[in-house]
Amino acid sequence: MKKEKKVPETPAPAQPADPPAAAGWRLKTVVFVSGAVLMGLEMAGSRVLATHFGSSIYVWGSIIGVFLAALSGGYFIGGKVADARPSFFVLNALVFAAGCWMLLIPFFANPLCRSLVQSNLGERMGPLLATTLIFAGPSILMGIVSPFAIRLAAQAVEKIGNVSGKLYALSTLGSIAGTLLTAFWLVPNFGVRTVVQSLGACLVALPFICLPKSRALGLLAMPLALVGPAVAFLEPAPVALLHGGQRAIFEKDSPYHYVLVLDDDRAQARFLQFNNYIESGITLTPPYETRTPYTDSFHLARIFRPELKRILVIGGGGGIGPRKFVKDDPAAVVDLVEIDPVVVEVCKKYFHVEEGPQLRIHTEDGRRYVRRTTEKYDLVVLDAYTIGGQIPFHLTTREFFEEIRAILQPGGVLLANINSSLEGRKSQVLRAEYRTAAAVFPGLYVFPRPTWDEREKGAPMSPRTTRNVMLVAVNEPGTWTLERVVMKAQSFVTAGNSPTETFVDDARRFIEEPLKTDDVPMLTDDFAPVDTMVF
Repeated sequence: MKKEKKVPETPAPAQPADPPAAAGWRLKTVVFVSGAVLMGLEMAGSRVLATHFGSSIYVWGSIIGVFLAALSGGYFIGGKVADARPSFFVLNALVFAAGCWMLLIPFFANPLCRSLVQSNLGERMGPLLATTLIFAGPSILMGIVSPFAIRLAAQAVEKIGNVSGKLYALSTLGSIAGTLLTAFWLVPNFGVRTVVQSLGACLVALPFICLPKSRALGLLAMPLALVGPAVAFLEPAPVALLHGGQRAIFEKDSPYHYVLVLDDDRAQARFLQFNNYIESGITLTPPYETRTPYTDSFHLARIFRPELKRILVIGGGGGIGPRKFVKDDPAAVVDLVEIDPVVVEVCKKYFHVEEGPQLRIHTEDGRRYVRRTTEKYDLVVLDAYTIGGQIPFHLTTREFFEEIRAILQPGGVLLANINSSLEGRKSQVLRAEYRTAAAVFPGLYVFPRPTWDEREKGAPMSPRTTRNVMLVAVNEPGTWTLERVVMKAQSFVTAGNSPTETFVDDARRFIEEPLKTDDVPMLTDDFAPVDTMVF
């Protein structure tokens, strides 16, 4: 009888070994923290650039584009390096290098941005090049983390989808946390330098937390011994350059601006600065008169409506304009609307703005206030268009002007202060606003404010010089010639009621001819490209 051959049993497939320690909490911590820091750096980076280039669509396009390109490059490099050197120490060393780079950003970012601004590379190329030089390096290094981590964590091909999904989800959760933490808490409460260096310090600390203790850590301790003291004891480059006799008495990064208050002993003046641009100024001694007299032109509204008892001012600055309205007329009541709580604080503490029954301060968005108010105003002053690319587009549109007209008394006036030239490429903002307001208001009048040379030396007014231009819109139709405007202004002087020393001269600047608007858009909530317009 034949014996049956015993067929050997097929061995069960070997189970993958337990993942190494790097695939546990240590690796997950590196992935989460690097994702958080990357998006925190992107949010804080917008503030670094805003002080020099504004916050236009070009700036945000540069930030998002460069960070995405850096991530793409990091993913590609990370895959190559991970296959060649799948080492948890190498991953931590790359993260450490990104952190050291971030610690040094405050020392070179502002001088670099200033030099690029002076190079006149344009509103597109300037911020794009600045973003690349400042932020691309650490962003590439952090982009390496995710593919590198997947290579370290995946022990079997059949598990790689699950591993990569979990790690990318963890990295994205870190990015969400970094975005919200930086935007909602860090930037409003701490300076940009502190935020950027704190984020960098998180990356620098990761290897010393996540790597097992070994002599290899000494390789990272050596560069830290050089970078650490430099960061701790050296002063970074200032955001704004101060000249002889100037000293900063207050500075803070608010949710909207870098806010600086400085005293200038030579000019005997105190100035309020948003980013790198002066917004308001007063004398250092009582009665604290204005040193930025463009606000005197707000009183041109009296030509069209002499009695201004209820006034709304949108945009605080140093509060100089509202302060003069209530000082000149004890019966006037002014509502001042300013979105930035830091600016409100500065107005009260440093620019002698006193809130009370005559001057009521509202800390909120100007358009939101206009929509909710039940008041009717004789005058609305729109002074929220700051220079340096800081134009809130939603305060420029036809729909907003319609909302303003609805809260004006019959014959009420809107006066918008616009930084613009009268002709050429730098006049687009003014002419677009002119076209937009003309679609809403039956009366529209333009008063460019002369420079010091044009006023004091009688120099001709250059149509291509950027200046303060008052766009006056009246809620009723009327026919106003230059002669009639000047006569009305002179009548205030004759009656002893001239609101400013230059009132008549400001009135003489009235432009009778309508502005050319066939090459500029009507600004609407759907289409208002004001942040792309140079002025």
